[in-house]
Amino acid sequence: MHTVYGYPHPVGQVSERDLIELAEVLALSPRPLRVALSPEGCGALLAQCLRHRVPVVDERLIGIADLDGDPLDTFQPKARAMVRRALRHGVSAQVGPVTPDFGVFYRRAMRVVRAGPLYHFGDPYFAVLARAGAFQVTARDAHGVSAAAIFLARGADASYHLSASRAEPRPEAGSVNLVVLEGLRECARRGAVICMLGGGTTAAPDDTLLRFKASMATRTLRRPTFQRGAV
Repeated sequence: MHTVYGYPHPVGQVSERDLIELAEVLALSPRPLRVALSPEGCGALLAQCLRHRVPVVDERLIGIADLDGDPLDTFQPKARAMVRRALRHGVSAQVGPVTPDFGVFYRRAMRVVRAGPLYHFGDPYFAVLARAGAFQVTARDAHGVSAAAIFLARGADASYHLSASRAEPRPEAGSVNLVVLEGLRECARRGAVICMLGGGTTAAPDDTLLRFKASMATRTLRRPTFQRGAV
């Protein structure tokens, strides 16, 4: 049993009673387990139920965006400047359904950064996300698609799930900032009050990816990872 990016998304929302029952099953099961849990919403409740029953092996900082106004207003000055720069250089961003070619675009980007096989999600995974109501934000410049991201929004909680950028020619600076901004705006339109932006590629507090996400977050929290046995 293994999740990559943190409960509840892309698993979904469940009731408090179901979470308590799930915690019982996970705590008593002899199977190996590794699960990262959101520090907000039902993930936080499940984490509370699991603490002292399943070992915590890691706690990483993740960015949280509170959606109580235009997200651009809460971006750090550098992130706001990057959005303006992208717009000034003709980058546009559109919100729509998950496209059939997102998987190819994403896996190509993962190969460029030499990400492990765990992150090379297949097309069936993206098809499931599309049926579950995920949406895609796509940035385009003079050379075509420059960056794209998938968001999930269910009820009050949303997640910035996966994103990728074009390797060559290099996207206009600020393209991904613009994608995140429009994704956060769409999450708010769908009724979400927070969006989990996630953390970095390492647990280091100065991780480059974490700094990027924190520049568009309103706060950071620690996301626990529970593990029992070898996964």
